[in-house]
Amino acid sequence: MSDYSESTLIDACRTLFGDELLLSREFLTYLQPNGVKAAYRLKAKEAHPDRFAGSSPRVHKQQTAFFQEVNKAYDLLRSFFQEREQGVWQQPKSTGYQSARTKPRRHAQATQKGSTRIPERSLEFGHYLYHRGLISYSQLINALVWQRQQRPLLGELAVKLGWLKKEDTLQVIQQRGPYARFGERAIRMGILSPGQVKALILHQRTMHKKLGQYFVEKGILSSAEIEHFVQKHQEHNSHVFNRRQQRHKQAL
Repeated sequence: MSDYSESTLIDACRTLFGDELLLSREFLTYLQPNGVKAAYRLKAKEAHPDRFAGSSPRVHKQQTAFFQEVNKAYDLLRSFFQEREQGVWQQPKSTGYQSARTKPRRHAQATQKGSTRIPERSLEFGHYLYHRGLISYSQLINALVWQRQQRPLLGELAVKLGWLKKEDTLQVIQQRGPYARFGERAIRMGILSPGQVKALILHQRTMHKKLGQYFVEKGILSSAEIEHFVQKHQEHNSHVFNRRQQRHKQAL
C-alpha cells in the first residue's frame, strides 16, 4: 500500500468531482479510470492558468497553484487505480451498500412490499432508484458522473450572467471549510446571494440530460420503468414533506 491515505484519495476526488457525489470508501471501490479522466479534462480546462492570463499576478499565481493541485489529484488517482488492479487496495467491509456485482432488481421485484427499505427523507432521483434496489451503487456513481460531465459549472454561469468575475470563481473554488458546494461557499463569502445561487442551480439543471436517460441508454431500465419510478419518486418526496409538515404543526 502506498503512503497515501483514504482521506487523501477522497480529497483528490473532491478536487476533480466537487462534493456533489457520494465521496466515501465505497466510491473509491467503484470509481473507474474513464470517469476520473473525463472529470480531470473538465477541471483542467476550467482551472488552466491561460484562462486568467489577463488577471493580476496574484490571481494568476493562485490559479497556477490550483492547476497543479488538479494535476496532482489526477496523478494520485491514477496510481490508486494501478494498486487497485493489483489487488493492493482492499474491498471495503460491509457498509449496507449493494455490491457492484449484484444485478439490480427489476420492476416486478423492486415493487414487492418489504423488498427494500427506503430512507424516510427527501431523495434525489438516482438515490431513490438505488434505495429501491433498481441500480447498484457503482451504477449510481457512473450515472452522476455522466450527468455532471454535460452541465456547465455554476461559476461559469455566474460569469456569463455578470454576477461574478473569473477571479471570484477561483477564490470560491479554493475556499476550504465546512461549506462544500460552490454555491454554499459563494454565499458564505458574500459574493452571491441565496436567490442568485438558487437561480443558477435551476438554470444549470435545465442544461443537462435527465439522469434516467443514462439508465435507459445503458439498458438498465426501460423508458416505461423510468416514467413509473419518476412518479413513485415524486410521491415519496411528497409524502416525506407532508410528514414533516404534520410534525411541525404538532410541535407548535
